[in-house]
This record gives sequence, structure tokens and C-alpha cells, in this order.
Amino acid sequence: MKIFLMYFIMTISSCIIANAQSDTLVITKKNSIIERYSVSQIQKIIFENITDVLEHQFINKSLLLTGNYPNPFAEMTNIDFEISSAGNVEVIIFDNSGSQIQILKCENCSSGKNSLLWDGFDLKKNKVQSGIYYYEVCSKNEILSKQMILAK
Repeated sequence: MKIFLMYFIMTISSCIIANAQSDTLVITKKNSIIERYSVSQIQKIIFENITDVLEHQFINKSLLLTGNYPNPFAEMTNIDFEISSAGNVEVIIFDNSGSQIQILKCENCSSGKNSLLWDGFDLKKNKVQSGIYYYEVCSKNEILSKQMILAK
């Protein structure tokens, strides 16, 4: 099966289902049909005959992740994002091995600029070690991610 980039939007997302992380490849085709594949089941993705990639068509307009500051940080950091319409937002933080260590929630977040503070503690209220951490901002069906560095 050949998949042409110009005919779909492809995202890899992490969905939390009953406290288990499941990585999924989500393909939205030009005809609006959505297909989902477990990343663990994918052996290879080949893009053939791509003549053009129009990146501006794939810009996420309802969720913008502006990053965290300070970064690197010593004790706490603000994770900033913007949403186009009010709703619930989750920030899921992962350690360098991919284990989920914290969830920050903004219920009924107002549209526009928002910020959540991470104090450097995990779900068990333990202070985490220095290192590289990754975070995903999830709003509705959209997920954006970045990395941050904790340097004590």
C-alpha cells in the first residue's frame, strides 16, 4: 500500500487509556476518513513520489504550544499554550524513558493564552531528578509536545 503525504494529515499521538499508554498513528485522508494504527504494529513507513509538502496546510490552528519557561529550569517551570476555544486541557509529563510521571489539568480553560505550573514533582509527590523531560499538551483531539530540561 502506498501512502502519499499530500493526501492525508499524519500525527502520532499518545492516548492514555486506563492508565496505560498506547502510541497510535492517526491518518486523516483527504476524503476525511480516519485510520488508526498501533505504532507497535508498524514495521516501516515509505513515502514515495512526493513532489511537494505544503506545511502551511498542516498548521494546527486550535492549539498552540508556546513552550515552557524557564528552560532549563531548577525547581519549577511554566508550560504555556494557547487554545482557540474554551475547554479542558491536560499536560502529560514523561521522563526520558517514556514513563508518565505527572499530569497537570486545566479544566474549563479559557480561550487564548494559558499557563500551567509544574513544580518538578511526580505523581507520587517525589521530587524528580535532573534530566530531560517531555510533555504533551492535549486539548480535545489534538496533542502537541516539546521537551524541557531540569537542571538542579
